[in-house]
Amino acid sequence: MVPEVSGIDKVFDYLVPESLVPRVGRGTRVRIDLNGRRVGGWIVEIGSADERTDVQVDINRLVPIVSVSGDGVEPEVLPLTKWISHKWFGSWRATLSSASAPRMRGRHVNARRGQNPNFPDDEVTKAAREVISHGGGVLVVPPLASALHVVAELARDGSVLAICPTQRMAVMGAAALRRRGFTTALVPDDWDAAKAGVDIVIGARSAVLAPCAGLSSIVVIDEHDELHYEERAPTWNAPEVARERARLAGVPCVLTSPVPSAAALQLDLEVSQVQKGDTLWPAIDIVNLDDVPVSGSLLSSELLSSATTPGMTTVCVLNTKGKARLIACKSCRAVQACTECSSLLTQSIEGELFCARCQKAAGSVCVSCGRTSFVVPRGGVSQLVAQVVKSTRNPVVEVTAESDDTWTKGSVFIGTEAVLYRVPASDVVVFADIDRDLSAPRITASREVLSLIARAARIVGANGRVVVQTRQPHHPLMQALAATDPTAALLEWMKKDLAQREVFSLPPFSSMVRISVVAPKSLDDVPSLVGVDIAREDDALVVKSIDSDAMTAAIQLLRLHYGTALRVHAGPKRY
Repeated sequence: MVPEVSGIDKVFDYLVPESLVPRVGRGTRVRIDLNGRRVGGWIVEIGSADERTDVQVDINRLVPIVSVSGDGVEPEVLPLTKWISHKWFGSWRATLSSASAPRMRGRHVNARRGQNPNFPDDEVTKAAREVISHGGGVLVVPPLASALHVVAELARDGSVLAICPTQRMAVMGAAALRRRGFTTALVPDDWDAAKAGVDIVIGARSAVLAPCAGLSSIVVIDEHDELHYEERAPTWNAPEVARERARLAGVPCVLTSPVPSAAALQLDLEVSQVQKGDTLWPAIDIVNLDDVPVSGSLLSSELLSSATTPGMTTVCVLNTKGKARLIACKSCRAVQACTECSSLLTQSIEGELFCARCQKAAGSVCVSCGRTSFVVPRGGVSQLVAQVVKSTRNPVVEVTAESDDTWTKGSVFIGTEAVLYRVPASDVVVFADIDRDLSAPRITASREVLSLIARAARIVGANGRVVVQTRQPHHPLMQALAATDPTAALLEWMKKDLAQREVFSLPPFSSMVRISVVAPKSLDDVPSLVGVDIAREDDALVVKSIDSDAMTAAIQLLRLHYGTALRVHAGPKRY
């Protein structure tokens, strides 16, 4: 029995009264008495006292469970929840909660199978068949192709569990599959139907723990997307959990993405590409901001042209978060970047340039021409809105957290990267200054930029255009995006990025954990840890190791030292 109580991550023995035996099973939610109060919990194992070999159980001292609440976790998913809690250094209680049925009183639903479903036959389904012939793997599906065709193809062999990065994508995907004649269960709403049996069970991240009667395969759509990562501890990610569930069930797992993550490419899996002629990606324009006549301005002719064309919908993205401050030489306009790691340099009050990633000073002169005068563009989203308003014929909307989700065709939407999740379709997406993201002091910066551009490509569609404004047009990623065949060029770039990660023992070739503590505890008295590398990051520690056992031992030692004040964020998305 695992109690549903925060801070208690232990398994307790309870007695099942004879009257409740027909109603309980592994994963059932029940009510119990624990230290004088009544709490909920999950049954994780059932057996007799004689079967316990680890401890001696006196059945006369066991407290009986009070009542049966109802449905909880599917029995076949229980081992997976335990594996998640161990791998990501979290509580089993939290994982069981994520895997539990949304309603404890389930409804009886009959199994439903599609009548003469319409199976698509295109380059995507051909590539899917190739991947399945190898027992699963990674499938590079370009933005202008539909990964739902992979799901439909796999549904020939039985029920498919499909995982999407957002619930909105899952809703739209379920509707599209139903129009083709498939029966679908959108979880968590259709939990009972998924348990009874349908052609396709589909949902967002937590759907990877949902029931799927007759499971024959698992598909993770856009496996590179950060939204597949759980932000609460334990910080598991859906693609990795999907692979483990597929392994335990003995079924194939297919990871689809236009830009596969480093973790996916590092796996010993078959990597296939969808070959679909010239319509793999929309038109991508790389605009050199140094060619803009007004120094420091982001109003290129490409941005102004799309913003001033009547009836054209334009999305403009400008990220101003993070530590990276864009510093450019006043004379040669060169962006001041570290010569060792290429991240943007910051500037102290005294005018000294400094690399936040390498923790090294870079002097006070331009790295390109040796001049000493710099300009620091501070314009954010609001300033860009004001500039565009003066020159556009279309309505300009600044998208903030408070903005509603109303969308009007023919408008100019300006905001941070969140705008890409708020506007469903656009004629043009403009990244006003990609250097603020591309040269951020993070190893993952280039991957984050690639993910944003892939999403923008899907928003504009085959007839749209993506404009990327930069002062680094010769950056390898920018050159790959500008290539005639972006799919092949980007895959080559990603392989080089993976090789670089291997040289420096970075994830996925090592495990990484971000550690923090709650006051009054402090990280100033960290105990000596063996077999791991430690780096300071603001008010947290980043622990890295190529030895998983050494990492586990280090976390256990930190737990003993800090107790409940320790906060563990395993496998951070950005570092």
